[in-house]
Amino acid sequence: MGKVSFNVDAYTARLIGRENISGVRGALFELIKNSYDADASVCILYYSNGKLYLADNGVGMGAEVILNNWMTIGRSTKKENFTSDMGRIQTGAKGIGRFALDRLGDQSTMLTIQKKSTLVWKVDWRDFENSDNITDIKADLDESELSLYQFISENCKNQEMLNLFQSKFDSTGTIFEITELRDSWNDERFISNCIAQLSTLIPETLSDVFKLYFFTDENSIEEAKIQNEIENDYDYKLNFYVDEADKVKVKIHRNEFDFGEEFDKIINEAGFSEKDIDYFQNIPIEIEKEFSEIFKTRKSVENSIGKFSGNIYFSKINSTKKDRAKYYYKEISGRRVLEAFSGVKLYRDNFRVRPYGEPGSSNYDWLLLSSRKQKSPAAISHPTGKWKVSSDQLYGSVFISRLNLSLPDQANREGIIETTEFNLFKNFILEIVSYFENDRQYVFRKLDEYDKKINEAERIQKEIEDKAQKESIRLTEKDSISNETESDHKDNKDQIDLTVKASEAKKVIDQKDSIIRDLEDENKLLRALATTGIVTNTYIHEIKGITHTLNMNVISAYEELVEDGDISSSKESLLRAIDNKESLNSWFEVTLNSIKKDKRTWKKTDLVGLFKNQLTSWEKILIQKGISISFICSEETVNFYCHHFELESIVNNLLTNSFFAFTTPVPRDKKIKITLGIKNENILLSYEDNGPGLPKVFKENPDLILAAMESEKRDENGELIGTGMGMWIIDRTVKDYKGELDLSKNKTEEIGFHMDIIMKRGGRK
Repeated sequence: MGKVSFNVDAYTARLIGRENISGVRGALFELIKNSYDADASVCILYYSNGKLYLADNGVGMGAEVILNNWMTIGRSTKKENFTSDMGRIQTGAKGIGRFALDRLGDQSTMLTIQKKSTLVWKVDWRDFENSDNITDIKADLDESELSLYQFISENCKNQEMLNLFQSKFDSTGTIFEITELRDSWNDERFISNCIAQLSTLIPETLSDVFKLYFFTDENSIEEAKIQNEIENDYDYKLNFYVDEADKVKVKIHRNEFDFGEEFDKIINEAGFSEKDIDYFQNIPIEIEKEFSEIFKTRKSVENSIGKFSGNIYFSKINSTKKDRAKYYYKEISGRRVLEAFSGVKLYRDNFRVRPYGEPGSSNYDWLLLSSRKQKSPAAISHPTGKWKVSSDQLYGSVFISRLNLSLPDQANREGIIETTEFNLFKNFILEIVSYFENDRQYVFRKLDEYDKKINEAERIQKEIEDKAQKESIRLTEKDSISNETESDHKDNKDQIDLTVKASEAKKVIDQKDSIIRDLEDENKLLRALATTGIVTNTYIHEIKGITHTLNMNVISAYEELVEDGDISSSKESLLRAIDNKESLNSWFEVTLNSIKKDKRTWKKTDLVGLFKNQLTSWEKILIQKGISISFICSEETVNFYCHHFELESIVNNLLTNSFFAFTTPVPRDKKIKITLGIKNENILLSYEDNGPGLPKVFKENPDLILAAMESEKRDENGELIGTGMGMWIIDRTVKDYKGELDLSKNKTEEIGFHMDIIMKRGGRK
């Protein structure tokens, strides 16, 4: 019969599309990768009324590409030329990603625009079920005069999405309309789950060059933005990089411990090295080695993988009270690593390689960390054992590229072929993880030994308590034995030594003092949080007003541009909206910045710089209300050992009071003056405003305003609206620093509020 030709059954399309691509997420992922490969900077997903749209502002496709590549199964322009015009390493090459459309719905329409052509392509995927041979299936391809905006605007109910479309989509791009959808898109939970899954598919490093949005009819641009927000509240961070010359660079960041004001004492007494001083203060441990050296073997291990890198985080979710005290943990209350971001995930050219690190999958623990820990279950402080991290304590990203030819994708896009190189790759990462494990165990062993040394106080305290109890029993027995003389007692062989060395008793006292200091620090943090609440409550009316004005300006800009065609007026409205946005940012800086973690540790602080930075944020707010603020200091620097948030809370509460006071009409410029200086080896912080001053009831005895729950803030009906806690917080904070408040000037000055704060130079050490 001679040579015969192969043919392809139309059912092949079903195998490639619906049955090969696992789920909605996989289908969307294929199409999103195509957008990235097309050099798009924006990709938009939009669901409305039974229709799903996917649009990008990439380079689009011409007729030649559609006919020769798009319509040919397995053919891709990316096989040989896998670098885009913008230099992106392209993620696709198998020529089957377009069948993801079949997985999503029965019918697909594509509008694609290049600079010289606009084409509409339509296909009904059900045709593949009713034909014998794939060559019998036809798609419609026609020219069009529609723009991308016109195509989407006909059925779009989300004005914010249309605004984004107008600003980001210009002359080229592609948009798909998918109908007769196969999944439950009307279910809000389905969409929420889809968004959560998409957020893990794109690493945080890609957001600068490629933005992904998922719109419904009602959400805003910010709500629609999909971003991978890897939690950065970590205990340890591990960065590694392997370059073209097989050089390995590793950085280990310690972020788990807080020795507070006892830093120097603990470093010295626990036996840490001089280098550790830096490592405990945000300077990373840096390691540079050859690739082969990472494996700690005499046999040379060649790098057959190529260039790759990673960022891995260790984060514990909870800890016992005993361990927090023993190991000086930083505050982690409220910490959580969302399930979607847990696990170590793998990315190729900035896109997820599923299912590595995916919760609920067999490849969640693809590094086999659990098995590794079972083989070495030693506790972290074990003197001889090797502590190993659990799989649920690590998360992060490892980045490879298409150029890593020895790590090829499986045909179904569900992982990497288990080559020898892939096993080498996994083992390399485990070796890198071991550097972190060794460092953490080193620190814990030091602290464990230190704890045994200092907690001799517990033994001594118990001894004191036992002897005190026996003393009590002895005295009771003495009263009951009237015929026995005192000398007989002294000669009694069972007489117990009830004396305790003063040096040992002091150890107990010192430990109790330490516990008290910890409780005091917790109390201070609560005061800082209270200040944030006070400030926010005071300005909530202002924030609401700015938000309303911002919305109105945006609406005006749209109406002036779209309805009236008045570009000039629209621009003015947008500029006002930008001013409103900046105002909101200023409010948020003032209300939220004071509780940042880096402000809740003891450190030597330059008060001049601290107050200047703080007042810069306030100045943006106060100037809008016609209030000027000046800061004067006779010194270049004023060093003070403190918690940042405590000193900032003093100023925040004072400025909040002045802000409220200036709401009362005053026939003068509104001014606030803050002066910082040194007087008689003390720090003097003077505060004054030219507002109406204290009410008469406080004029005679200004110290009354320092009492808790005492407030002058009332509404027009005389109802108390102030918390009465601001001045109390200031008073308590100053007293904690062994300082004094002087309000006496308020008795003699007719106008304004005046306060002098005197604190010992140097602060608390």
